[in-house]
Amino acid sequence: MRVQTYNLLPRFLVKTEDFLLKNEVQNNLFWEVLNTLTKNPSAIQWAANVFRNGKIQLSVIRTASDYLLLSSGTKSAVNQFNSYCKNKKLKIKGVSGPKSTSLYFSKKWLNDQMDLKMGRRDFYIFKSNYKLDKTHHNEENIFSLKTVGKNEWPKARLWALKFASGSTPEIDGSAIVNMARGMMQREELFFLQKKGLGSCAMAGFGRQTKNFKVINLVFVPEEHRQKGIARRIVFEVLKRAKVHNQSNALLFSDYRGKRNLYEAAGLEMETEYCERMFY
Repeated sequence: MRVQTYNLLPRFLVKTEDFLLKNEVQNNLFWEVLNTLTKNPSAIQWAANVFRNGKIQLSVIRTASDYLLLSSGTKSAVNQFNSYCKNKKLKIKGVSGPKSTSLYFSKKWLNDQMDLKMGRRDFYIFKSNYKLDKTHHNEENIFSLKTVGKNEWPKARLWALKFASGSTPEIDGSAIVNMARGMMQREELFFLQKKGLGSCAMAGFGRQTKNFKVINLVFVPEEHRQKGIARRIVFEVLKRAKVHNQSNALLFSDYRGKRNLYEAAGLEMETEYCERMFY
């Protein structure tokens, strides 16, 4: 096995995209990161592939903030890349990727000496093919989506800040507001409106991969929770995507309970994802 690094993003993209597409759901964040880096190439230190017999076994992006984004891959490839990083005496602040690769890398990087539960966030990735639940159709005249525009922005901004502060751990509010603003500018941020009640939830599409739209910012104010509102807005957003000929959607969830509301909305848990911060 060998590690090949790339300082030029276009060359990395040409070499790597077919490999990433084989496990597009697990590798979905690569498209967001690569899109961001294309606009700001200085934000990347380098990218790398681990090859075996001329075939990619693992892909990695190392950002200027010394975090690693790992793809799906084999344990032997993770071992090879881990050894490469240690031999180069690289400074690494954290890692994210499919649970199988990110936690395995973390375990080897820390020499099995630290609690892998510390500094860690776990997510489920849900997938939908728009087989919409017919039980929602008896509410077709009650709920509707409204595209967030300038008039709705003050409330959307407030809800984005509440979304950030209510996350565990808390997310940077300015980053979430910027994401919400970008979604609004693309006309992909929505309020759920209920007849006689007005706007009662928010969600939209934050990004996309080659074949999936990614649902972000699912937020329901406290006074409207436990009423099926979150499930309803996910359903409505999926309908909106279907109208625009998008065939699949993904959604991240850090809820670890027995009954996830996204399962109730008709999505299926596809894989697990993990972020790990090193201290």
